Amino acid sequence: MKSIEISARTVAEAVELALAQLGKDRDEVAIAVLDAGESGDEALVRVTVVDDDEETSPAPVTTTAASGGTEVQEIARTILEDLLERMDIHAYVTPVVTRVPGQKGDVEETITLHVEGADEEAMGLLIGRRGDTLRSLQFLLNLLVSRRVQKWPQLVVDVGNYRQRRQESLEGLARRMAERVRQTGRPIMLEPMAAYERRIVHLALREDKTIYTESTGEGENRKIVIYPAKQ
Repeated sequence: MKSIEISARTVAEAVELALAQLGKDRDEVAIAVLDAGESGDEALVRVTVVDDDEETSPAPVTTTAASGGTEVQEIARTILEDLLERMDIHAYVTPVVTRVPGQKGDVEETITLHVEGADEEAMGLLIGRRGDTLRSLQFLLNLLVSRRVQKWPQLVVDVGNYRQRRQESLEGLARRMAERVRQTGRPIMLEPMAAYERRIVHLALREDKTIYTESTGEGENRKIVIYPAKQ
């Protein structure tokens, strides 16, 4: 995986510089804050490209509701609730912790903050077109929390269970398009997708030996192509 270290006045500027140099979007990389720049020095980050085409086996997952919660959970929930209040959006935030085995034998923890509210229009605005606003909100939350805890947390923001519904929709689309490829014998190119959405499609079809998937294009125009299996 390609990785670079960039320094700048702030963490946000360093991340943006790294993304520009790599030619990647925020959801296509993993970010580690090496120095938040709180002591007067420049901020230093390491940005690593996450390849959505990588064949990674799903790891056992443990999910628990956060009761009481760790420091990061409580900081993240407080900051997100404050952001929503400033946006004049009335909603409840519930953190849920997911733990999976890491590559080095440790346990990687992801905190998903579920946002629920009665105002469907406001929830729709938080999600945005194809989840664009939701991804920006998630990046902002990770950035704000990282400045408090001196590390880049693994925070996911979900609104009205959008991510679960989107995953089910993408998996259904993947299976339908794979069937069409089998019937016609011709490849099909899907619409541009974010990196995490492309990974969903790749994983949905990885066990299907009659077809195979590849990603093509750059940045926001990166797409998945489903091909008939080579004879």
